[in-house]
Amino acid sequence: MAREAESLYGKPDAKLQKAIKLVSELVEDGFKPIVFCRFIPTAEYVAAELRKKLKGVEVAAVTGTLPPTEREMRVEELGGHEKRVLVATDCLSEGINLQGHFDAVFHYDLSWNPTRHEQREGRVDRYGQPKGTVRALTYYGVDNQIDGVVLDVLIRKHKEIRNSLGISVPVPGDTEEVVEAIFEGLLLREEGGSAAQQLLPGLEEYLKPRKEELFGRWESVRDREKRSRTMFAQETVKVEEVARELEAVRSAIGGGAEVASFAKDAFRTHGAVVSENGNVKIDLSEVPRSVKDAVGAEGTITAKFELPVRDGEVYLSRTHPIIEGLASHVMDTALDPLAESEARRCGVTVTSLVERRTTLLLVRYRYHIITRLADGEEKTLLAEDCQLAAFAGSASDPQWLGSEEAEALLRAKPEGNVPPDRAEYFLKQVVAQGDTLKEWLGVAAEERGEQLLEVHRRVRQAARQKGVRHWVEPKLPPDVLGVYVYLPKRG
Repeated sequence: MAREAESLYGKPDAKLQKAIKLVSELVEDGFKPIVFCRFIPTAEYVAAELRKKLKGVEVAAVTGTLPPTEREMRVEELGGHEKRVLVATDCLSEGINLQGHFDAVFHYDLSWNPTRHEQREGRVDRYGQPKGTVRALTYYGVDNQIDGVVLDVLIRKHKEIRNSLGISVPVPGDTEEVVEAIFEGLLLREEGGSAAQQLLPGLEEYLKPRKEELFGRWESVRDREKRSRTMFAQETVKVEEVARELEAVRSAIGGGAEVASFAKDAFRTHGAVVSENGNVKIDLSEVPRSVKDAVGAEGTITAKFELPVRDGEVYLSRTHPIIEGLASHVMDTALDPLAESEARRCGVTVTSLVERRTTLLLVRYRYHIITRLADGEEKTLLAEDCQLAAFAGSASDPQWLGSEEAEALLRAKPEGNVPPDRAEYFLKQVVAQGDTLKEWLGVAAEERGEQLLEVHRRVRQAARQKGVRHWVEPKLPPDVLGVYVYLPKRG
């Protein structure tokens, strides 16, 4: 059997040859496919044959023989080629987002677990996929009884349940039961001709109920899930409350416009050349080595801050490693008294945005969020919250502004020079009144703590948690991380 199997390598392998044709068509249509195989030797074999046949296309194999970090490195390296095909086992079907480099999935081997197909496709058909169309091919042999039974017993039944319910329901039972049902189906499939006639007398009556039992249990799980979804339907959740919480989160973390403004300003400040023409090109040639190390990039970055993106462009979201690295570098150097930083914890600006002297404070509040469970156990979570606080007039008699007015000060542009001695004078006045300011900031911390507590209560009520209590303890005094004075422009 081994010798006969080896004789099928390459050209005599009808399954492989048809797959090469289909993958080639995907590449010609502009897709970057991932070919998923079940076994490591299969993936390496398919990758080797694709390299021989697909001229001008970079082909790489990623399997469980590689450590996780090397898998990601190989995927990133492959993503730098215009025409590319990735051959992988299911070690890449979970945990790694591949939507930035690939837009098609080819199931070379059918999985006996239907949800595995969804996991494979979900690596590319997800948020962040720049292409409007993602293609998925389920590849099977018309004369392969095993493939036919997998399709019939598992995949089609899985899709039927998913279409009726709207979500996937895992196959009930263990793998042994599923495999038993598959081989039972192979013996009993209606299209199989004489297979059932070859069974020993009485064996059909033993095997046939096993498949029906599997389907019955599967449908029972589906029905329970359907009842559960009806029972816990979100009629009690108010749309306006969800919208309020969502808006609060967006306000706290910012969107694409805020990320773009921060990235361009921070890179320019550190010596990068930033040009804009549809996308944003950031040349890091003159940027200090510390910044390059922090963002993990060299040369020129072609960036976009909104989806979709094209090949060669990087979508810089708030959580992208480049943005996280840049933000950490700016913050760390600003807070380090021994480091040279382009960011400053204090400053004085002349602007027409204000009509009287106005001071903006960057404040960090700290809280202990304490949860008492039904059994009396207490758990404490430390939470930090950065907020802006602004007041008009002198620090000895501050006229506090609202949050929207404070945030508007971030858009102020310098419109004049401030002599160093004058800037120092205004900043020292604010620092000298630190006790007065901290008294008010302490009150603000208490109010913010009550808001956090109210959020926890709303979440607990929505989740219908019983016997759980929360309370919030602010840790005073709050930290003032930055002091910025705005002077009105005269004449």
